[in-house]
Amino acid sequence: MNSYTAIEIPFNFRNTCWFCGEPDDKNICFPRKEYESNIVTHKAIFLPSCKECASIVKRTAFTSVFAYRDAIKQALVKKHQKVLSIGSNWTEQELLESELEGSAFEGFKRSAWPMFKMMQARINYQGWPVVINNDQLIAELDNEQFEFDGIHYPCLNDAVTHAVKTFFLDEELFTRVLSVLGKNKFSQAIRLCRLYPKLTSKQREEVFLEILDSIGL
Repeated sequence: MNSYTAIEIPFNFRNTCWFCGEPDDKNICFPRKEYESNIVTHKAIFLPSCKECASIVKRTAFTSVFAYRDAIKQALVKKHQKVLSIGSNWTEQELLESELEGSAFEGFKRSAWPMFKMMQARINYQGWPVVINNDQLIAELDNEQFEFDGIHYPCLNDAVTHAVKTFFLDEELFTRVLSVLGKNKFSQAIRLCRLYPKLTSKQREEVFLEILDSIGL
């Protein structure tokens, strides 16, 4: 991991998760695996993260830390949909004035809105500018189009999502193989992974090693 560089952290953001603004638990690497540097558009970095943000996205192979952050936000929205729906179904005043009765409902009335506001803030949080050795990374790095089968996708991540759904791929296996091969061999990564649509963690590791062996790596 000697190739990874720590990002600069402003004093007022010490001990803060870069992804959601919660207190951080650990420093994580991006890309998560060194071999994924094949498709990343910037230097490999360390950055602070809370435990949930560090673990909520299982797949890899993102072109930048900004694309990875977007995937984390999408996963948080999906996981905490019930909490976020509070803001769609109620206003704070409506909750306070609701006629819900019983101890459970009283607890809901008191805690629901603060829970919603906390999760809303985490989803909307953008972090501070990513600076490495006085050079700032720009989020627009994500906006490079990627072409596959004659279709121009806004970014590689969208093409990955499409391929996983279209070819019934095991997402974690596919993104790991793609990270090794590089995005220029997108079609080959699909061909290698199509025979393994659903895998356990143990099976995935075995298949991944078999694929590496088959391509001479």
